[in-house]
Amino acid sequence: MLLSVAATAHVAQAFLQPVSSPERVSAQVRWLNEQRAGDAPERMQRLFPEGAFFTHLLTGLAAASTGDADTVASALADSGAEAIRREFGEIPALDGGTFYRGWRLLLLAERVRLTGDGREALLAEAQTVQRALLSSPTGVPPSYPDGYWPCDAVVAMAAVVRAHRVAGVPMEEQRLSHWRTTLGIARDPGTGLLAHRIGPAGEVREGPRGSSQAIIQAFWPDVDAEGAGAQWQRFATTFVVREAGLVGVREYPAGDGTAGDVDSGPLLFGVSASASAVTLAAARRNGAVELAADLDHQAEYLGIPLEWAGRRRFAFGLLPVGDAFVAWARGVPVGDAGPGIKTPRPLWWAHAAVLLLPGLLAGTWLAASRRRSGRNTRQQVSGGGIGS
Repeated sequence: MLLSVAATAHVAQAFLQPVSSPERVSAQVRWLNEQRAGDAPERMQRLFPEGAFFTHLLTGLAAASTGDADTVASALADSGAEAIRREFGEIPALDGGTFYRGWRLLLLAERVRLTGDGREALLAEAQTVQRALLSSPTGVPPSYPDGYWPCDAVVAMAAVVRAHRVAGVPMEEQRLSHWRTTLGIARDPGTGLLAHRIGPAGEVREGPRGSSQAIIQAFWPDVDAEGAGAQWQRFATTFVVREAGLVGVREYPAGDGTAGDVDSGPLLFGVSASASAVTLAAARRNGAVELAADLDHQAEYLGIPLEWAGRRRFAFGLLPVGDAFVAWARGVPVGDAGPGIKTPRPLWWAHAAVLLLPGLLAGTWLAASRRRSGRNTRQQVSGGGIGS
């Protein structure tokens, strides 16, 4: 009974509290820094192709949102270690590949923003990445040898735009427009969303998926401020759903029962936990504050957070890279609200009621048992009195 009441209280506390503050992000970063100094990156690498890289880099981006320049610097250095760099192979079009160079450029821009140092180096790196993006016939240079993911190109171009802004040299809109037009070859005609994976000539090999679309939506406002609202609407109507009373992001459009893979993780009712976590970042960036709050609260509910000595972790600290994704997402600045798009809301009260029900039944049974026991005792006492 006590467990039922405690679980119900956990649900209510998770959903009724304010959205996560920068102080909570800092507590997550402090715990992640301890994990990064240990074997967490190696453990995460054994589970995911970019596990070590993301554990370092996303911790750095989360730290940047709270002004923690020291963590940004250490995360930038650690994410650039040769052991991590060589995982991406040799890629002539852009050494290290679009994924690696794009995400690291984001963090480099944050370091320069916080410290004011290194603007020339930042601009040089941005121009190198920009040349690769603009010279690609599809707008998508490879991330791995013979591996092309449009979402990686979107992150890389967003990093270029941010780097130019930090360096005080805004990128020319004409070049951005040209790149977006080139990238159009990778769009799915049915949804208008970018494909998950393409071939070297731009042929679509996998259509839009929630895990890559969530990343795209988190960065598309940087590369197409005017068109971001329409893209967000297409994404939300295609992938954001409510299943089992909770809001989540499908990995594949409704009706597609394809199983999960290394990109999506395991799927439950077609919903990807990783895509849902990244959508917290995308919702914030696109000004969808209601959805962002719901996803933030669900992380508190499902993640079973524990905070001790100013350090906060989820799921007993078993998956640090997951903590890094949530910490980064919570630190993404809230953008201007786009077109009013109604997304499903979680039925958290239903979860609370279901969890409370066993306690109510146990309490009712216990009370009834005590009443029966009391009656039996009184009857025995009464019977003994008559017999005597």
